Amino acid sequence: SGKFVLAGRACTMGGGGSINYTMMHESNEWLVKHLGRTVEYWKELKENLNESFNRTDPFKIETEFCKYIQEKATHVGGYNKANATHLTGNIPSYQDDIDKQLYIFPTQFNQHGQRTNSGVSLIDWRDERVDIRVKRKVEKLIFSSEEGISGDDSTCVGVQVKNTKTNENEVYNLNPDGGKVVLCSGAESPRLLMKSKEGKFRDNDSLGKHVNDHICMPLGIYIVPKNMTSKVGPTDNYESLFAMSKLETGKDNGEPVVCNIDFFTGSFDRLIYLVSSLYLTFLPLNRFKKFMGRNPVVFTILSNTIRYLLSVIVFIGKVLFGIWDLIRFKPLGTSSLPRITTSLVKFNAAQEGKYKTGYKDPIELGFFEDEQDILAAQEAIKTNLEMLESMGARPFFLLQWIFQLITKIPYSEGQVNRYVRHFSTKTILSEQHMAGGCLFGEVIDKGLDDAAQTGKVMGSTNIHVADLSTVPLPRVSTQMTAYLVGHYVGSQLYPSSSSSSSSSSSKED
Repeated sequence: SGKFVLAGRACTMGGGGSINYTMMHESNEWLVKHLGRTVEYWKELKENLNESFNRTDPFKIETEFCKYIQEKATHVGGYNKANATHLTGNIPSYQDDIDKQLYIFPTQFNQHGQRTNSGVSLIDWRDERVDIRVKRKVEKLIFSSEEGISGDDSTCVGVQVKNTKTNENEVYNLNPDGGKVVLCSGAESPRLLMKSKEGKFRDNDSLGKHVNDHICMPLGIYIVPKNMTSKVGPTDNYESLFAMSKLETGKDNGEPVVCNIDFFTGSFDRLIYLVSSLYLTFLPLNRFKKFMGRNPVVFTILSNTIRYLLSVIVFIGKVLFGIWDLIRFKPLGTSSLPRITTSLVKFNAAQEGKYKTGYKDPIELGFFEDEQDILAAQEAIKTNLEMLESMGARPFFLLQWIFQLITKIPYSEGQVNRYVRHFSTKTILSEQHMAGGCLFGEVIDKGLDDAAQTGKVMGSTNIHVADLSTVPLPRVSTQMTAYLVGHYVGSQLYPSSSSSSSSSSSKED
């Protein structure tokens, strides 16, 4: 509809569309529905993968403020308290049979708030089989017919990349004796296939379809109660807690919308600095977003400028608090900037999107094209607003008024519809975790009859996909689903490198 959504391009692990801080799996039933096999199979595969992460029991390292949020969510919000039985290898899975549930997950931050654990930590980068090529951008797949090689024109024989340092093209040739290409490029995997000039798979109408992302709506900022201020630490910046609920919206269609609330807490200066880029992708009106999308340097300049201004504001605030302490004959540092807590709500858009024809054309998403998205947003915020209000005090009236003037974010139920209307037409924001485009069973083989075919692009002889583009958008944060898909495809293609549990080939009747 001409609306524009800004999405950053990650530099880690291909497309980076599924790389996030949170660790939570989709339900086993959801995996059976979209990938096949059995509930028991996915339980075993999760155990195998989760053990590799060796994460600490999240209940043993839960912060005091996280416990405070749980208390408010259960007593005011009506959520079930986080349950250790939902963990496999200390990582939770979504439970389809529970309407309102809190899920606690292991933090990837150390005690200083630095991210130190993710999927890349599982790789032995010194292994001689690992050949790391940096400053390279994959340009296209090369097929046998393009090189004048006899054989199937759907056989990939090489990968062309651009050296971004020298701006020259390089070609990596595949081993002619059974070499494979496994795409793990996230949102770019469908693009690479659609851009190919050869290959029978290009005629598959499902390629580049069923694409989606989470609608992501920032919510109010609250002042942490004074008796909890000292309990807020660096790892609270992104709380290791999800509040997930099934909405009434969508139940008539048999698929209730699942909404997820994330929580963020920290010192004013640190938290505002962290979310400044989020608000920069959220607040500008659509026309200016489109301009920034086509001129990324503008976003970079604005982002850096805002952070410098925030640093100046924080410095001035600290100076004023210091003067106030001196006036009252108090030690410097007695007064300080407040701790704040905020949240966001996210859910799947009702209408799926698609990749447009052409390599550089944008992806069309279906955000708010269906009335269900409006209803889901309104219900999700209204049913959780009292819980969020209980977690802290509203900002000073003047600051609250300025904040709402700019963002329209509601602090009362009567303001919700205005915010949803403004958000859906003026300031749309996605979570930037794209999924779909190369779905199992439609674009790639499920491998249920032959493990060696798992993830193979239909109409190709040696191209596989092993990322989040192979499944519809999960209802939960996407990171662990992406890891699990990659682990699944790898364990099927190379069973000798996996445990017996991950290479078993049981399948759904």
